[in-house]
Amino acid sequence: MLKFGTAGIPINAKSNYDAISFLRKVGLNALELEFVRGVNMKEDYAKKLKTHAREDIVLSAHAPYYINLNAKEEDKIEGSIRRIINTAKITNICGDNVVFHPGYYLKKNKEEVYKKIVSNIKRILDIMEENKIKSMLRPETTGRISQFGSIDEIIDLCHELNILPCVDFAHIYARSLGKVNDYNSFHNVLSKIEDKLGKDALKNMHIHISGIDFGKGGEKNHLPLKESKFNYKDVLKVLKDFDVEGVVICESPKLEYDALLMKKYYESLF
Repeated sequence: MLKFGTAGIPINAKSNYDAISFLRKVGLNALELEFVRGVNMKEDYAKKLKTHAREDIVLSAHAPYYINLNAKEEDKIEGSIRRIINTAKITNICGDNVVFHPGYYLKKNKEEVYKKIVSNIKRILDIMEENKIKSMLRPETTGRISQFGSIDEIIDLCHELNILPCVDFAHIYARSLGKVNDYNSFHNVLSKIEDKLGKDALKNMHIHISGIDFGKGGEKNHLPLKESKFNYKDVLKVLKDFDVEGVVICESPKLEYDALLMKKYYESLF
């Protein structure tokens, strides 16, 4: 069975610590810590969160948004690597998975971009190994056409580096300009993951779902589920039919409300 939770502190909570108590109370099981502008959490606080989460609330983290492993300037690449490492250090204390957006094409050849991003993630993995940081890196499927992160690119990246993806189905829908939005197309996404990364990858998935709006460049902004044409119900049907396990994180503006909406619908499928 999947666990459901929120991207960041729920609307009706005041802190990450408070969020854990609140999620437990309403019947949600996961919290993705959002390090949007930087990793400013102390190790002692991360330990406190881990103790508070116990076994029933799964903690993960989203690395800062200002990351580009294909930047032209070396200092921007070094900064991006540092932000991912800092996120992984904290996550290693309280959770497992580190979600990040790999970078932008910057009008470069896509194969060259892929190679550069692979090379820089290898550097991160080497640093993590040296420092005994065991968090799982999860490059995320991205919603804008200018961003590296199509489902095929992310699967290939994970296969080559022996890591796992963060599959954002709303981003895949927005990036396809609305084409990937029914049972068969979502089924195809999971089939690709199973074929390339194996059944084990489906037993340990980190998923993002939200309503979303898109334009000609892909993703514009996240929306409440009921205000979007994104077919989240068919995503949940496919996840159930593939017997997927792991975590579904809601990124809609109605965080816990939409997370509970998804959980209720998912449970109705059994």
